[in-house]
Amino acid sequence: MRDSILQDLDELLQQHVITEDEANRIRDYYRQKPQPGNNRLVIIFGVLGSLLVGMGLVLIIAHNWENLPKPVKLGVALLPLLLGQVICGYLLWKNSSARAWREGASVFVVFAIATAISIVSQVYHIEGDFGNFLFVWMLLTLPIMYVMQSSAVSLLFWIGITWYACEDGYFHFDQGIVIKYWMLALASAPFYWQLCKKAVRSNATVLHHWFVAASLVITLGTFARDAEELMLPAYMFLFGAFVLLGQLPLFNNRGLFTNAYLITGSFGSIVLLLMLSFDWYWEELGRKTLTEWIGSPELFLCIGLLVISAILYAVLLRHVNIRSLLSKSYVIPAFIVLFVMGVYNPYSAQVLVNIFILILAIYTIREGAQADHLGRMNYGLMILTLLIICRFFDTDLSFVVRGLLFVMVGLGFFAMNYRMIKKRKEQQP
Repeated sequence: MRDSILQDLDELLQQHVITEDEANRIRDYYRQKPQPGNNRLVIIFGVLGSLLVGMGLVLIIAHNWENLPKPVKLGVALLPLLLGQVICGYLLWKNSSARAWREGASVFVVFAIATAISIVSQVYHIEGDFGNFLFVWMLLTLPIMYVMQSSAVSLLFWIGITWYACEDGYFHFDQGIVIKYWMLALASAPFYWQLCKKAVRSNATVLHHWFVAASLVITLGTFARDAEELMLPAYMFLFGAFVLLGQLPLFNNRGLFTNAYLITGSFGSIVLLLMLSFDWYWEELGRKTLTEWIGSPELFLCIGLLVISAILYAVLLRHVNIRSLLSKSYVIPAFIVLFVMGVYNPYSAQVLVNIFILILAIYTIREGAQADHLGRMNYGLMILTLLIICRFFDTDLSFVVRGLLFVMVGLGFFAMNYRMIKKRKEQQP
């Protein structure tokens, strides 16, 4: 972009849009300004270099580990950590703005902490499972994120606490709800919020959106204990909240594919609705009584997510007109009606789910056509196709009728895309 602006200066001078002095000032400004693309590459390669150096040292030491005396082992454990802290301290003392050095040194310290914990535990035979190791590691990593203001450490932190939640919540089911995960996630929330406010359009912030959304989706299932049938409503409320969150100006400021919450929430809601279009869930739900859910963690989770969704509705309507809300924004209230009906009349709920998916598909196609967005329109057509595929397996329609349905949808794909592309060409000067 900078090169194109500099190339256009001569034309602007000839057309007397700017003066010679203004052109010289613009040239000086862009020559002194560092290119952001190069800075990103330096940061990426700095982080990768730290990772490769750390892994190389681990491999070299591991090969000769048995022959090393205990003092040497402790030195191997603590020396990298000390070296990394010295480098980080020097950067802070100099108030260095070299982001690549900050990120690289911070990542090096994070892995040095893991190495130190592992070696000291092994040398002194300190007992503990892998979940405890991950928790201690992430707890010691947390201050580095804030002190060094490192986005790379923050991303590693979210990976680490998600891994920890899976280790204690899924692999060791008897551990109970992983409260420590939520404590660590809340502890890192201020840094994430700071990124969202100060670097709202940066790639690091976009990556954080994806990592946080994925972490919440993965770890929500650790709440499943006594009333597992309530986990599907919990996930539906979570995905509905994501859809609302993704429409806020703070997260809807770049292209569609950078909006992690909107994509995750929309896709997740459709997947759950397609699952509910079969009868297995409603039959299981019809055999349950409300008294079985009272006091269960799943019920409190559903209530909490509903409260959060209600707050997001209120906040969103302060920024966006209700008519401009996406069709997926109404998934939560519609699902509540379907769920209550399913408790008393499972068959009716199943039929209405299919009708609701059909309405969502039509409205998504309409939204894509109005916004002249091929991706959104094709997404609606894909929802319609998936609904037909689901009904392909549990209906008694003949293969001729099923084949005709697929042909009609295929022709719809072609006709809608052809019409939109033709419209775009006609609008071009």
